[in-house]
Amino acid sequence: MGDLSRNFSRHEFACRCCDRTEINQRLVDALQELRDLAGLPVRVTSGYRCPEHNRTIGGATRSQHLLGTAADIVVRGMTSAEMYRLAEDVEAFRNGGIGVYPDKGFIHVDVRDGRARWGQLGGKYVALAKALKNTGGDDHATA
Repeated sequence: MGDLSRNFSRHEFACRCCDRTEINQRLVDALQELRDLAGLPVRVTSGYRCPEHNRTIGGATRSQHLLGTAADIVVRGMTSAEMYRLAEDVEAFRNGGIGVYPDKGFIHVDVRDGRARWGQLGGKYVALAKALKNTGGDDHATA
C-alpha cells in the first residue's frame, strides 16, 4: 500500500541525491491509472530531481522532473513500445509527454500542459517512430 495512491509511495519519487520530494498528484494519479491498466507493478526509476542532481546527470535544463510532473518508469516484461502504447491509454500522458528510451529499457511520462513525444537511441534524440521500431514493437506513434 502506498501513501500517495494505492500502489505508489512518496519515497519512490524522491531525488536520488537529496531525498527531497516534490511530486504533482496528477502524475501519481496517472501512474496509478497506468498501473491498473497494466495489471503489473510500475517501477519509478527517476521521479523528482533537484536542480543540482538534474545537472549532474545531464538532464534537460527545463526538465519536467524539476517540477515534479515527470517519472521515468519500467514495467517488467514489457518492451518500450508496449509501455508507450499503455501510456497512450492514460489521458494525462496522452495529452502530456512521453519519451521512449529503448536501449535503456524505460519510458518517460509526464503531465505537462501540451503534447510532446520523442525517442532516444544511443544518447541521441531520434524520431519517435525510429525509437519504437528499435524496441521490436510495431509503430503506433503519431509524433
